[in-house]
Amino acid sequence: MKLISIIKRKFLRSITNNLSIAIYSFIIAIIAWFVISITIYPSTPKTINNINLSLDISQTSADENGLEVISCDVDKINVQIEGDRSQIGNLTKDDIVAKLDVDNVLVPGTKKLSIKIENKSGVDFKVNKVTPDSASVVFDKIETREFELVAEYPNITFEEGKTRDAVSCEPKTIKIKGPSAQLDQIATCAAVTNKTDKLNSSYSFACDEIKLYNGSGAIIDNSSLDIEATNITINIPVLTQKTLDLSVEISKKPSNFDDSAIKLNWSTDKITLASQTSSLSEFPDTLEVGKILLSELDLDYTKTFRIDTKDFINQSNLETVTVSLDSSNLDKKELIATDFSISNAPANYDFKVITSSLNVVLVGPADEIAKITTKDIVVDVNLLDCKNVSPSFTYPVTVTCPNYNSVWAVGVANVTLACTCLLYTSPSPRDGLLS
Repeated sequence: MKLISIIKRKFLRSITNNLSIAIYSFIIAIIAWFVISITIYPSTPKTINNINLSLDISQTSADENGLEVISCDVDKINVQIEGDRSQIGNLTKDDIVAKLDVDNVLVPGTKKLSIKIENKSGVDFKVNKVTPDSASVVFDKIETREFELVAEYPNITFEEGKTRDAVSCEPKTIKIKGPSAQLDQIATCAAVTNKTDKLNSSYSFACDEIKLYNGSGAIIDNSSLDIEATNITINIPVLTQKTLDLSVEISKKPSNFDDSAIKLNWSTDKITLASQTSSLSEFPDTLEVGKILLSELDLDYTKTFRIDTKDFINQSNLETVTVSLDSSNLDKKELIATDFSISNAPANYDFKVITSSLNVVLVGPADEIAKITTKDIVVDVNLLDCKNVSPSFTYPVTVTCPNYNSVWAVGVANVTLACTCLLYTSPSPRDGLLS
């Protein structure tokens, strides 16, 4: 009893102190406010921040249509809830699930979807506000497609006289998995080696990276794609190449003919050829595209030749070439020949030219053509290759101008011959001649 009396006296003394009175008043006010709040306002709002937005769409209409979430512009939300202050006070973001409302998503595309809140705490509360309350979501189907590989080797060069053949990748194709809309954009799939080298012979490089290009040649971001790119090899075969002049052969020309007067115009006069040979000496000096009969070269001559590169690879992609006669310093003249000679006539036969005159057209340098007369023309009937003659037959002649070896005759001229057998002999190697 004595102890209680002492405490009572100390308390009464303390409340007479102003500071003590203030402290006790504040504590009593807080207790009173808490009691009144619980009694008059049992519900209170609470905001929970940084709740992860779930992108799980399993067992939804989108999932049933084979769609997947490709991207979403919201990853976290804030939610304001309201409930019994004694129950919601301890709730955290782990007690709340934020989901996308995907009930009406049936086809691929970009959708603006509301965000719904699910309570997994067991505590009763209502949702007052969700921030943000919607999200922009891209849906698409995930597919796996196979693409053909092309090679890229930006830092690979070749020694002088060397070039590449058809470059290949092994394997030739790769599989890429990703959204169908993004796969649709892929026009080119490139296996790239970033190695730096100067090649003199064939070589194989390991692929360093895969680059994807759209139809405009722009690079496609492939970070969201699953690319099966393992053990890809880029094979670069190396060829020897040489650039050659194109040429033609002027055929059926006299032995003393000077063809320096014949100048030809070419649609292109060079071609680049390649071969797997390692030596340039195995290439010809020129590539002959064909033959031109001297008698065909009139002033307006032009002809297109198809190019045959035989065993060489045509690096110029040149299929044809057109050749024409440069007639700028040439002229032509028509003369009448009346004097004919016969050469290489078979023995025991007598041949006589029945044709009395022949029109001859000559082409050559203008200064020489101006001087030529009929006396300068030699018209020869060369019977060396004559077969199956009859008492009267036609045969082509050879026209030359011995004094002007840069002049030639154009066109085909024939004369009529009479043949008489002088003496019967046994058949000779020239079977078929009149006996």
